[in-house]
Formats: sequence, C-alpha cells, structure tokens
Amino acid sequence: MMPLLILILTPLSTAEPCKPIHAQAHGVNLVCCSLNQSLIPSCEYSSLCRDICTCSLTISRDLDCIQSSNSITEPYEWKDHQPNSVPLECNKPNLPNAEAPYSIMVENADGSAAYNFLLGACNANVTSITFQDYNQLFDTIDFSACFPNLMSFQIVLLQRKQAIFTKSLKSLQNLDTLSLVNIDFEFWHQTPAFSDKITYLHVENSSMSEIPKWLAKCGQLKTVYLKNTRASSLTAFAQLPRVRFLKLSHNLFANLHHHVFASPDLIHVDLSENRIGTLATHTFAKCTEIRVMDLSGNPIKMLSYKSFAKNSKLKWLKLSRTNITNLTPDHFHGLTSLKTLSMSKVPLQSISNYAFLPLKSLRYLDLDSCNLTRIPHAVTFNCHLTRLNVANNLFHRSSSLPPEVLSVLSGLAQLRLDGNPLTEFPPSLLLISRENMRLLRHLLHTSMTLPMWSMEPCTPYYWAMHITNRTTTLRSFLAQYDETKMKKRGFGYCKDQFEWIMEQMDIYRELEKTNGCTTQRRLRSSHNFQKETTTIKPEVLSHKIDNIYEPHFQTIPQLLLASLIGNLLLIFTLLICLCMACACNSSKRE
Repeated sequence: MMPLLILILTPLSTAEPCKPIHAQAHGVNLVCCSLNQSLIPSCEYSSLCRDICTCSLTISRDLDCIQSSNSITEPYEWKDHQPNSVPLECNKPNLPNAEAPYSIMVENADGSAAYNFLLGACNANVTSITFQDYNQLFDTIDFSACFPNLMSFQIVLLQRKQAIFTKSLKSLQNLDTLSLVNIDFEFWHQTPAFSDKITYLHVENSSMSEIPKWLAKCGQLKTVYLKNTRASSLTAFAQLPRVRFLKLSHNLFANLHHHVFASPDLIHVDLSENRIGTLATHTFAKCTEIRVMDLSGNPIKMLSYKSFAKNSKLKWLKLSRTNITNLTPDHFHGLTSLKTLSMSKVPLQSISNYAFLPLKSLRYLDLDSCNLTRIPHAVTFNCHLTRLNVANNLFHRSSSLPPEVLSVLSGLAQLRLDGNPLTEFPPSLLLISRENMRLLRHLLHTSMTLPMWSMEPCTPYYWAMHITNRTTTLRSFLAQYDETKMKKRGFGYCKDQFEWIMEQMDIYRELEKTNGCTTQRRLRSSHNFQKETTTIKPEVLSHKIDNIYEPHFQTIPQLLLASLIGNLLLIFTLLICLCMACACNSSKRE
C-alpha cells in the first residue's frame, strides 16, 4: 500500500510550480502567471493570468541579444519587475516555466537575432506564434520539430512580403489556426499533417492562386476567410463537409452553376465582389441551416428558378451591385424567414406585383439607386416590413408614391426618400399617421432637401397643417409656415387644396383599415387569436394567413367557369330565338 501511495504522490511532488514573473529586458517582454500564482496587483499584465499557468513573450523591435559567448558561464535569469544587465544569448534564452503554454509575438524580424531567439526557444512549450514582421530566414525553421505542440500560426503584416511554407508548416500535427495576411505564397500539394485538426483558415491580400485539393479533406475546418487573392476555383470549399463560415470576398470565383456546397452546417457565406454570373437551384440546396448570404458586387444577370427553395432559414440576403433586371415570386421562393433583403444599386427594369409575396417575414428592404420610378406594388404584401429604403431613385411625380401603396406602409418606422428628384408633393404622404412621430420627423427633414420644397409652393404649408397640435419640436421647424403667414404671402389657396387632398385620401384610409396587413396585425394583437394559435396546427394557421393575400387566386378559376357557362347559355338562347323566328316566317308564308 505504501509503495502505491508514494507512486501516486511522486508526480505531485516533482511537478514544477508556476513562477509568476513579469520581466522586461533586452527588448523582450515576458509574462508568466496563473490565478493561483498571480502577479503583484499593481502589474499592468495581471489581467492576463488564467486558470492554468501560461506565458506570453513579445520580441520587440528593440531586441538586443548576442550570439553564443564562451565568456558567459551562467544561464540567463529572468527577474520579476527587476532589470538584468547580464547579456542575453539569443540561442540560450533559458525561459522560465518551460512546460507552461507559451504564446510568442514577433514584432522585429530584422537580421538574425529573432531567428536565433526562436531556435533558442525550442525547449519551451510554444503553442502560439504571431508574426508582425517576417524574415525569409523563418522559412527554414521546421516548426514541427522545434514546436511540436504549436496550435496557432499567424502572420499579420502591414506590407506585402513573400514566404515559402513547404518546410516550415506542413508537418505540424496540432495546428488549429492558420492566419496569413499580406503574404504572397502558394500552398503545397501534399496533404499536411494538420488536415484533420485545423478549424480556422484566414488568407488575405495574397498572390495565392491555387486552392489545394487536400483542403476538402479538412473535416474539422469550421471557418474560412479568403479575401483579395487570385483564387478562381471553388471546388475545394464546396466540398468541405462541416464548414460553418465561408467568407470568400474579393477573389476571382466566376461560376456557381456547377457547384453544390456540401456542408449542412453552413450558416454564413460571403461571395461578394467576385465574378459570379450564375447560380443554380442545387448550389445551396444542401445548406438548409444557412442564415446569411452575400452575393453583392457580382455580375449576376438573373436569379435561377427557385434558387433559394431549400434555404427556408435564410435571414439576410444581399444582392446589391448585381446586374439583375427582373424580379418574380419564383426568385424568392422558400425564403419565408428572410428579414433583410438588400438590392441597392441594381438596374431593375421589372418587378412583378407579387415578387415579394414569398417573403412573409421581411423587415428591411433596401432598393436604393435601383432606377425605380415609383414604389413597387409588391411591397404591399410584406406586412412585417418596418424599414424601406427607396432613396436615390427616379421619383419625379406625385404618382411615384401611390396612395394605395403608402396606405399599407403608413406604419413604417423608416422610409428613405432622399436623393429623389421629386418636384411634386405626393398627397399619399398625408396618409402617414400623426401618431408616427419618428417617421413624420424623418420625412419632413427629407422633404426640405427635395426639389418639391421650392418648386411646389404649398409643400411647407401642407406639412404645417398636417402636424397641427403635434410636438413643439416639429412645429418649430415650420413656424414660418403657419396659416397667418400663408394667407399674407398669397398662398391661401393651399388650405383649400389641403382639405381637398385630405378628402381624396379618406378612401385610402379605409383601404388601410381593411387591407390584409391590418387584419393580420389585429389578429396578432387579439387575445382570442393567441388562444387559437395554441390549438390550430401551424400549417393550418399559415394557410389561413396566406389566404389574406391570395383571395383572387382562388376566385379567378370560379369566375372563368361562371363566365363560360353564361356565354354558353347566351348562345343557346340566341339559337332558340333564331329557330323560333325561322318557324314564324315559314308559317306566315304558308
């Protein structure tokens, strides 16, 4: 029993305790500590202490170490908060707590000093290295032999440099994170030892042009960030089995039509600013969990039939700066959970009246700079819409804001009209409820910047009369346009026009009360409706709500049938009358 107890206690007695230390000497900043062996409270690095003993080492631009010297017989000693004037040998740093995980930051790579220092640190348990400066001497280091436990390798430079990692990286077995910024290189063709361990890959601002085939074998890779490279093939990325984030903007990817993204875990894909011209229904069919998709800045001319049919959980879709010209309901089929659709700077020519009908949950629609001449009727089907951006379009006339559309949108939190060449005051703006102060304030400020403010003399007075008895802040903007000054300036007729406009808008206020969106809002706010939703099946409830928008689809076939029967009866009656007339004529002749 006693030998067993001694055997159990032996590792505990021989394990080296963590030596808390903060040393600054010879251009090196060293911090080692844990929560149990912490630094002095006044130390600025005390917040770095973790549950276990960890060390952080920074090789600064002031690195001052010497080559091996026979005159130095004692190992260098790192002192806590004390200077040490003894020379430091580059290849014999004698780092404390050698078994603790080390994170090394290299700020200076000039000459061979940093290179030799890294070789001297091979005895330490280095798990992370970050280079803010890089020397081609580092390409000759076999990091797998020097730092076998290395999990994170990052190069983040301010200026572009070249590197060759064939020898230095491919044999690492535990590499989890690889980040290369402003490095011109090419991946090696052989499958690296870390292919089953890496979870994060970041390459940015690089001349890299070839995506290696072994990348598709990285089964644990969760995040890929590839930006501003010369890569043109998506094959390896599409085959990644468990990737969750694909951020592949500003590259040379040209076609999605022949690819099928395989990962069922993909939730975010960014393919913006590439050369993509087409995508197919099958492209993202397997990515049923996807939430965010950015295809902006691509020369896409048209969306394929039901391109997003399987992406029912997609919440954010960006198609800005594409070349799409037509929109139909089939383009958005399946996007029942979409909340944000951004299509700014798209040369739209045709929008079907039912184009946005599938977007049952849409909250924000961005149609900035789309060459629109009026607000599309399609937005009237989006009952959850709270923000609509139609700025910088071609709204010239009052008809650009149809009252039958504005009556449905009167509850918006934001309606952007700035940048439009409106020369006429749209009466439909008076449909905005006086209680919607946030929207009224925004539209008032926008109106002041549009041509109609100066070209339509009554515009300021319309607003002044519309916000009568509203907040002092709003009225202060229009103090110079009160009724007394209006008559004094010879614009008394504006009041008569305002009253006439308000009468004309009454019918649209009734339309607002009876439209499907208002009905749905009342149902949602009704206590009885809340009780019913606990018993009605979701698919039945969805069908009932859909019927609010689509009554005409059910009645059109019935009307056609009734019309056909009526026409047949009319023809039959005419034939009978003709026969009777012929019979009468025959009898008279006889």
